[in-house]
Amino acid sequence: MKNKLYILLVMALAFTFSTSSCSDFLDEENKVGETADLTYSTSSGIQGLVSSCYSFARGWYGKEAGLGLSEMGTDLFYYGYDNKQKSLTSYNIAAESLDGNSSDNACLDHYWELFYSAVDVCNNALYYVPLNSVISDNTRQQYMGEAYFLRAFYYFHMVNIWGPVPYNNAPITQIVTDPTRVPEEQIYSNILADLDSSIAAFETAGYKIKTDGRANYWAARALKSRVLLYAASWLGKNSITTNTAYAGKDLYALAQTEADAVMGSGIASFYNNYEDTWSMNNEDVTANKEAIWGVAYSSDISTNVNCIPYRYKTDSDGDPLEYNSLITRTGYSRGGSAMLLMFVSMWNNGATDLGGNGKEVFVRPLGESTYYVTNTVTKEKVYVADSYSPYGRGFTRYLPSLYLWRLLEKNRATDQRTEATLLDAYKIAKGLEHSSTNYPLMQDTAIYYCFKDGASAEGKAMQAWAKNRYRIQFVSGGDIPVFTSLAEATALPTEAAKASSDVYSDKRYNSYKIGGWCSYPGIKKFLDNVFNSAYPTHDISSRDAIVLRLAEMYLIKAECQLYTENGNAAMSTINELRKVRAKSGKDNTLSGAATLETVLEERAIELCGEQQRWFDLKRTHKLVDHVTKYNAQASSQIKEMHYYRPIPQSQIDAVTNFSTTEGQGFWQNTGY
Repeated sequence: MKNKLYILLVMALAFTFSTSSCSDFLDEENKVGETADLTYSTSSGIQGLVSSCYSFARGWYGKEAGLGLSEMGTDLFYYGYDNKQKSLTSYNIAAESLDGNSSDNACLDHYWELFYSAVDVCNNALYYVPLNSVISDNTRQQYMGEAYFLRAFYYFHMVNIWGPVPYNNAPITQIVTDPTRVPEEQIYSNILADLDSSIAAFETAGYKIKTDGRANYWAARALKSRVLLYAASWLGKNSITTNTAYAGKDLYALAQTEADAVMGSGIASFYNNYEDTWSMNNEDVTANKEAIWGVAYSSDISTNVNCIPYRYKTDSDGDPLEYNSLITRTGYSRGGSAMLLMFVSMWNNGATDLGGNGKEVFVRPLGESTYYVTNTVTKEKVYVADSYSPYGRGFTRYLPSLYLWRLLEKNRATDQRTEATLLDAYKIAKGLEHSSTNYPLMQDTAIYYCFKDGASAEGKAMQAWAKNRYRIQFVSGGDIPVFTSLAEATALPTEAAKASSDVYSDKRYNSYKIGGWCSYPGIKKFLDNVFNSAYPTHDISSRDAIVLRLAEMYLIKAECQLYTENGNAAMSTINELRKVRAKSGKDNTLSGAATLETVLEERAIELCGEQQRWFDLKRTHKLVDHVTKYNAQASSQIKEMHYYRPIPQSQIDAVTNFSTTEGQGFWQNTGY
């Protein structure tokens, strides 16, 4: 019964577990041994409870497993050589609960537990905040706004992952062995009710500014816009019935209204240079101009201040268990974002044509002893730390698909986002010119990923120029291509070594590491581009995760206009965003009437890697279509059943009302 109790999240009240803060404002003490009534009647106690509601979000945003479930198995990314979720991303996924396995695990069992734990803490906050008599009325309303926002936020993730799920709106105080899966429409109705309560509370409190990573009035309206769009596109524009405030109303029109309001609010604005949105100088979600709200990480990545809470489930000694390392990244001694690791190829430790790590041109800075490389010709000792630290670690988790690479290249001449997003060249530090034995004419570039057919006349000319200057890898064709073909439906990352180079007639590429699954253009957005001597090329980052930002509001509005107005109106809104993203003096606008495909392409260019793509394809009913067209790693396995993730088997095993009939009792999603 004890295992069943914990699997079903039959837990003690929120005060009985220890949490770690997500930023300076999330400082909560362990309340073990105190009564909830006493603790939460104080100002510090109730503040700590509300703050703890945020801490679970760091288990999804900025974490490897959350990225896998939200961006991968889509049209935009392939898995790389050392990917830890290949079964998930190729749709060989099962309901089996793999618990602590970190070699190939979707972590659905742990996310089920994490999200319901988060909801229970929010429910406790919503129960205890009104009972607290020492805080001001404005503070009380602010706290209620935050708790309603976060409960909606967590349920929004659950309903989009699993579909119908049990809905709890009060603190759990007793064992429940027969939970009911509530229909999606009702979950969405409840989410919208929570967001309306959040907005009203923030309005009463006058809490409409960005502070310390907390949710606010405009964050709630931005999230509401996204929720309305999801409900409209997935369930239908008039799908909400149980929430009388929305019954019969056009959800697209309502989503557009919310997006317009946020766009005109002044809560966020655009940088002139798109890359500034992603600079570590602007990573603080509170200070970032374009951010509306996000998940905050403290700058202290040497302690446990950024760690997520422990699990409610305990070991045989009664000690709480840890979440999977794909969710925590570095366990519970210290914490941070893992996004800087997710899209990096083997740039310094790949094929030995560049001399190997630290020998001729490249080294990964890990401390002062690795801050220098000696030029093999001049014998000069060259400082390289601030040049190479921003490249990150070559974890080879994910690489851009041929489809995404092509979308970005299509806009290169006019759009800032291509160069700010795609890491297609690795430069050497100044002073290491001619230091490469295999490329004696090397000046500044060591590796270049070129979106040309290496077998074409243009590709051959570029190869001839690159000879003895740098390694060039074409999108397809040539000596060492990234992909097996130029056909988006069949292209796969190459994996084989090149026993003898066609260009050099030697064995410099005779390693699997030269294949496209290890060596590929990366994604820049999440790299720590500002050198920090305390954490050179670190394995975690203090980068905040931007969850809601201004550009998305434009994209939501444009998509809604397809259904509330027409494709021309939608294109006009898309072009407003594209003008902001244009290179100086360039016309970056599109012509004609927009379609849903236009919107999805623009969302790919703007939002790639930001933990939305899988949900975008699902809610627009394009998942199977786009994966079939653009992801050969998954196209042969994906089916209609994959619009829902499997309910974790550990949960199925624990209930007493399991049913094989969908819609009755507690059933498993079809096909699992």
